[in-house]
Amino acid sequence: MTEEPVFVRSNWGTSRYVYNHRNPVGLALIVITPFIAIGAMIAFWNSSRWSESELRTAVHRGTANLNGSTQYVSPDMQLGTLIRDAVEDSGTGPGLGLDVSRDVVAGDTHRYTVSTDDTDKEYCIRITMTRVDPDSRFPFLRQDHHVTATASDGSC
Repeated sequence: MTEEPVFVRSNWGTSRYVYNHRNPVGLALIVITPFIAIGAMIAFWNSSRWSESELRTAVHRGTANLNGSTQYVSPDMQLGTLIRDAVEDSGTGPGLGLDVSRDVVAGDTHRYTVSTDDTDKEYCIRITMTRVDPDSRFPFLRQDHHVTATASDGSC
């Protein structure tokens, strides 16, 4: 009795190798491969969506990273990208799909609402900026600012 090989050349006009259904290992691979592919696609889909706990953790870590930092910005600058980068760099969640919208600017305080399409939760991030050198001889628009950031549940 000769044992069939696991892989054989295709009989459909190509020179590719395919699983041999006459070999028990080849037959097992024919059956198992689609399930592995489906499992991988489901795992990829789940890893690309935000959960509420991931969003909460990412927002609070991103806010903690911003708090006390020094940023080279102007007081009237849109800080949405700064917040988005801080939340994405927190290492929690997929990183993509964040919606950061500017709500209120009052003096040096900026308020932004952070949310995703995957969850119903929203978080309000308040950022207050103070100039590092308020008595600068050269009052450029963009200067170093100390950032104070806080996060709270709900929209601003």
